[in-house]
Amino acid sequence: MTDFPNKADAMSDRYQRAATIMQGVHSKRLVRNTTIFPVWIENSDFFWYERDVKKTVDTSDADPNVSLHKKEYRLVNAGTGDNCIAFDHIALATALAEAAGKDVDADNLPITKVSMSFNKKESGQAGVVDELRFKALDQSWRYHSADAVCTAIKEMAADNERLSPDGTKVVFRRDNNLWLRALDSGEERALTQDGEPDFIYAAPGAAWGFEHEFDQRPQALWSPDSKQIFTVQRDTRQVKTLPIVHHVPRGDEVRPTIEHVKVAYPGDEHVETQRMITIDCETGNIQAADYEQIPTTRNSFGFFSSNLGWWGSDSQTAYFVDLDSSYQRVRVVEFNSRTGATRILFEETSATHINLMLNSDERPTFIPLPDSDELLWFSERSGWAHLYLYSLETGELKNIVTQGNWVVRDIVHIDTASREVYLQTAGRSAGRDPYYRDLCRVHLDTGVMATLAEGDHEYWSVTQKNMNTFLANAFGRDVSAANSISPSGNFAVVTRSRADEAPASLIVNRDGKVVCEVEAADTTDLPNNWQWPEPVELLAADNVTNIYGLLFRPSDFSPERSYPIIAHLFANPEITWVSKGSFTNGAALGWPYLDAAALAELGFIVLQLDTRGTSCREKAFHDESYGWAESACNLDDWVAAIRQVAQRYSYIDLNRVGITSHTAGGPGGIQGLLQHPDFFSVGVNGLCHDSRLMSRSMWGDIYEGTRKAARQEQYPEELAGNLKGKLLMMHGMLDASCPPASMLRIVEALQQANKNFEMLLLPNVGHEMPGYMVRRAWDHFVRYLLEDEPPKEFKLTTGFDLLVQGLS
Repeated sequence: MTDFPNKADAMSDRYQRAATIMQGVHSKRLVRNTTIFPVWIENSDFFWYERDVKKTVDTSDADPNVSLHKKEYRLVNAGTGDNCIAFDHIALATALAEAAGKDVDADNLPITKVSMSFNKKESGQAGVVDELRFKALDQSWRYHSADAVCTAIKEMAADNERLSPDGTKVVFRRDNNLWLRALDSGEERALTQDGEPDFIYAAPGAAWGFEHEFDQRPQALWSPDSKQIFTVQRDTRQVKTLPIVHHVPRGDEVRPTIEHVKVAYPGDEHVETQRMITIDCETGNIQAADYEQIPTTRNSFGFFSSNLGWWGSDSQTAYFVDLDSSYQRVRVVEFNSRTGATRILFEETSATHINLMLNSDERPTFIPLPDSDELLWFSERSGWAHLYLYSLETGELKNIVTQGNWVVRDIVHIDTASREVYLQTAGRSAGRDPYYRDLCRVHLDTGVMATLAEGDHEYWSVTQKNMNTFLANAFGRDVSAANSISPSGNFAVVTRSRADEAPASLIVNRDGKVVCEVEAADTTDLPNNWQWPEPVELLAADNVTNIYGLLFRPSDFSPERSYPIIAHLFANPEITWVSKGSFTNGAALGWPYLDAAALAELGFIVLQLDTRGTSCREKAFHDESYGWAESACNLDDWVAAIRQVAQRYSYIDLNRVGITSHTAGGPGGIQGLLQHPDFFSVGVNGLCHDSRLMSRSMWGDIYEGTRKAARQEQYPEELAGNLKGKLLMMHGMLDASCPPASMLRIVEALQQANKNFEMLLLPNVGHEMPGYMVRRAWDHFVRYLLEDEPPKEFKLTTGFDLLVQGLS
C-alpha cells in the first residue's frame, strides 16, 4: 500500500501542481527565457530577441486567461555583449493604437513578423533601431522611432503568396491550380487549368491524410531570373480512401457524416506521388520532367520547404531528390526546365532505410549550394551520420566533409565566402552522453574543424530546420527569421542546458571564446522543492549497449517512502524522447519533459528512455527496430532498465510498475501489459499506433521493410489473452494518421478473450491529447497504481489546450 495520506485535498494539491507543470513554458507561468531565438539585424553583428518578464502582481487567485508576464524586445551587440531595450515599447503602442484605432498593450505588443533596421551614425556603425516593420491587428505596419509614427503599409506578397526575386509578381494557389498576379496592374491569370482535388498543383504532401505545413505559401520556387516556376502536382487519384465518421457534427446537424481522406496503407498498390514540372510564366508552357512521379516522403513539411527541389544559378537547370517509398534508394536528379530531360547525378541505396535527417519530424539536413554548383549531402552510409560534398555538374563526390564514430545532428549556417559550415555534432567525446550537441565549424574543402561550444551539456543552436523552432512558431513565438549564427559568421548564440539544470544563453565568437551570458532562465515560479530530473545511464537488455534516460521525482520526494514507478515511453522510431536540455531545450520543445514531470508530481517515480531502435545515434542502433516499427520502445530494454534503477534506489517498488504512452506514443502502454504481464500491472495508452494502419510511404515502408513477408512478432490483439493488469485505452475518433480502428482491433480481441479494460473515445478529437485525456490518464494511475482516490472531475488545461484556445 502507498505511504501517502488518502486525503482528497492533498491529492487535489498534487493535481494543481502537476497542471501548472503541464502548462509550463507555453503559459509562461512556470519558467521564462529558457531559449533565446536571435534575429540578426541586416548584415550586422546586432540581433534582437524576445524576453519574457514576470509582472509584479498577486498571483494567488489569478485568472488563467490573464497574462501575468510582459514581453520585451531586446537589442544585443554580439561583439560587446551590450544588451538594452530595442525601442520604446510605450511609444510604439501609443502610435499603433492611434493609427489602428484600437487599444494596444505596451507590455504585450501584438506584433509578429518583426524586422528591424538601423539608423547609421556618422562613424558608419549601427546605432539605435530606427525602423520596425511588423504585422499587427490584421495589417502590416512601418514604425519610425524618430517621430514615433506608425504607418500602414501594403505588403507586396500575402502570407499565402510567393514573391518573385525581381519583386514584380507573385504566385498563389486557387481552386487546385497555380495562379500568377502582376503587382503593378493586379492582373491575375491561371498558370495551370487542369488541377483537381486529387491532382492538385503546388500543394504540400498529404500522405498522412492531411496537410501539415506551417508555410502557407505554394510549394513552388521561382527561378533566379523570375521567369519560371518549379513546382509539383500532388497525385492521389488512385490512392484508397479512409472514412472518418463525424459522430457529433459541428453545427445543427444530428445525423453522423462521413469524410473521406486519401491514405495508402502497407500492401496498397498505389501511394501519393508528386509530378515534377516547370512553368514558363511568359509563354505559359508547362514542362514535365521526363521522369516517373516520385512518392511523397515528406508530409510535415512541403517538398520545397524541405529543400527536396531547387534551381541552379543558370535559371534553366532544376534539381530534385527522389526517395522511393521504401526509403531504400535515393537519387539526386538534374532536370532541364526547357526540354524536360533528366539525368541521375548520383544514387545511394541501403539494405534497411535511408534517412535524410536523424529526426524525422525535422527538415532534411542536406543543403544545396547552387552558386558553386555543389550539394552538401547528408548520409549514414558509413554507419554514422555525416556530410559529403558533391559536384552538381558531374555528380561526383568532391570531398568527405565530416567522418568518424559520431554524428552530424544539424546544419546551422553556411558561410559560402569562407567555405565554412556551422554544425551541431554529437558523440565526439568519449565518456559524454552521446546525445549532447556541440557547435563547431568545418571547412568544406579541407574538413578542418574548430569547436565553438562543447562540454557536458546540451548546446542548442537555433536553425529553421529544427522541430523546436517550428513548434516555437506554432506556439506564437516570432522566430521564423531566427538563426544562431551572425551573418558575418563571427558570432553564435547558443543555449547551454542540461535536463537537471536551468538553461543559460551565451554569445561565443568564431574561436569559441564566450563573449557574455545573454540571458539566464527565470525559474522562480517552479514548485517549491522542485526536483530536477536525474540523467541516468543504463544497460540495455543485451547487457552491452548503453542507453540513456531521465528519472523524475515529485517535489515532496522522500527516500524514506516507497514509490511506484511508471515507464513513460514513446514507441516511435522517428524521434528521440528523452530531453537533453531542460524545458524548451528538450525534445519537442520540452513537451515530454513537462509531461513526465507533471506525472511524477502526483506521487510517482517516472522513467524516460531512448531504447534501442530509436534515432539520433549510429545507424545500427536505429536499425534495431527495422522491420517492426513498434519495437522502437524495446520493452526488454525497459524491463532491464527499471530493474537497474530499482537496484540503485530502494524506494522504488517493483511490485507497482506502470507503463504509459498516453501522449500519442504508440501502443507501448498496451504492449507492456500484454508482453510482460507479470512485470507491468497498470497501463495507459493514447492514440494507439498500428503499422498496418499507418501511411505506407510515411511510416509503413520506411520502418517495416519486408517484415510482412516473414513476420515473427505478434500484434497486440494476438496477445489479448495475456492481459492481467489495469488497462485504459484512449483515442480521438477524427484521427486520420492513427485511425481509431488501431485501438478498436485490440478492443475486439480483449472482448473475445473476456478481459476487463477501460476505454475512452472522444468524437471530435483528432491526433491530439487534450487535457481531458491526460487527466483521465492521471486518474487511472492514481487509482490503480498509487492506490489513492483522484480529485473528482479535476479540470486540466494543458499547453496544447492553451494553444488551441489562443491563450498562450
